[in-house]
Amino acid sequence: MFLFPNRTISIIMPVFNDWHSFSLLLRAIDETCASSGITIDVFAINDGSTQEIHYSRSEFQHLRCIRRVSVVHLTRNFGHQRAIAIGLCHIAENTSNDAVIVMDSDGEDKPEDILVLIKASLDNSRKIIFAKREKRSESLSFRFFYQIYKRFYRVLTGAPISFGNFSIIPKELMMRATAVAELWTHYAAGIIKSRIPHDTIPTERGKRLAGESKMNFVSLLLHGLGAVSVHLEVVATRLLVWSIVLMIFSIVGIGFVFALRLATDLVVSGWASNVTIGLIGLLFQAVFFSALLVFVVLSNRSHQLFVPRLNYRNYLHEVEILFENASDKGS
Repeated sequence: MFLFPNRTISIIMPVFNDWHSFSLLLRAIDETCASSGITIDVFAINDGSTQEIHYSRSEFQHLRCIRRVSVVHLTRNFGHQRAIAIGLCHIAENTSNDAVIVMDSDGEDKPEDILVLIKASLDNSRKIIFAKREKRSESLSFRFFYQIYKRFYRVLTGAPISFGNFSIIPKELMMRATAVAELWTHYAAGIIKSRIPHDTIPTERGKRLAGESKMNFVSLLLHGLGAVSVHLEVVATRLLVWSIVLMIFSIVGIGFVFALRLATDLVVSGWASNVTIGLIGLLFQAVFFSALLVFVVLSNRSHQLFVPRLNYRNYLHEVEILFENASDKGS
């Protein structure tokens, strides 16, 4: 059993119409962490839910280590990643707890792994620690497309990604993390690009506590594209290199066909013309694509960075306290 006396932890969970799972997860977290000595503040980031929140104080009165449950209402639905960014910025500005844990509200991030993350963070206090899934519980089709996403990400960016949102950020790194512009697009990929020190620990993914997952093929595709877009300049540069290679191949191919045509009798009539036209078309496409990539990179560099910590208040509607331990009021 892990013991962390006098440690205060913030937990943020983006929630979109998943309040039943959220309430079940709160009880599971409290039961798991009650004997560890930690004190927990929970922040549910209401990402524009269409369902109303119906809780009474009696539902929280038996909580032991959770001292406060707050709902951060956003002005509209922004998506999972931006909800995380806004939540992190709110916590960085308004709390002084020892660390922040980012996790899902459906139970697939297991409550017992919270203590494992805290232990790993204490051993590596200058790093963000991510939970790396060694065993997943989703359907076969989801795992198949997830593997495609990871390989697609590595091919385009040159860097691997093997973890999601479940992580712990020590207090000392919160200001750096919330200043990362790419956090607004994709939390994990933004941390990778920012080069903030991070590490992983192996965990197993749990099972959803209630309801059905909101993640489908379209959501996974958008999530993957968001991760890749964080590395836009790297992706554009790698594609530019491939385009240049294609141009060189086209030019060499055209020269080779002309050499065969002029110097030998091996070329069948009509074949040389068709191949040459095809290679010229390929060359023009590569030139056009390369020019487009150059303009994309230059345009991206000319834009002012969106810093979440400086702009997040524009997207925050209000903060509602669902539960607060009587002994902590006014503190």
